[in-house]
Amino acid sequence: MGKRLYVGNLPYDADEASLRATFGTDGRTVERVHIVLDRETQRPRGFAFVEMATEEQARQAIAALDGTLFGTRQLRVTEAEERRPAGPGGPRGPGGPGGPPRADRPPAGGAPRFAGGAGGPSGGGSPRTVDDPARGNRFGPDARPRREREQEAQRRAPRRRTEGESEDYGGRRGYRRFEDDDEE
Repeated sequence: MGKRLYVGNLPYDADEASLRATFGTDGRTVERVHIVLDRETQRPRGFAFVEMATEEQARQAIAALDGTLFGTRQLRVTEAEERRPAGPGGPRGPGGPGGPPRADRPPAGGAPRFAGGAGGPSGGGSPRTVDDPARGNRFGPDARPRREREQEAQRRAPRRRTEGESEDYGGRRGYRRFEDDDEE
């Protein structure tokens, strides 16, 4: 077991000093506290990493603090997992720099693909990206879930006559109900 702990479900107003005080109770020594912040807003994301002095202290902290209330939230304290190595394209995945090209992204250094000539970046107007149904991009009426589309198709389908119904009313042969008017 490592000395590094994952602390989840933190209140957003938690600070380093309060985490140090909480994890430092019962004679435990906290070496480092890292509260993870959102890149864009610079606000806490609701979890942190706490590094304890020894593995034994880390075990004690997990046993003592997992499930306890911290502010208004119930903490989740576990052993932190090691970072996973980046994929073939680096931290951005397969389509990132250095990775293999992907069909849904423009080639590196090249111009983006646009449908129609006038919608491109130099032709004026707004760019329209290529809509490929094979990739699952659906816009307009096809954006609804399949179940909803099938239910609507059933509602629009003509109602079939059941065995007990008379042919004189409804359907294509419904004109027979007016034949009595023609006899006069």
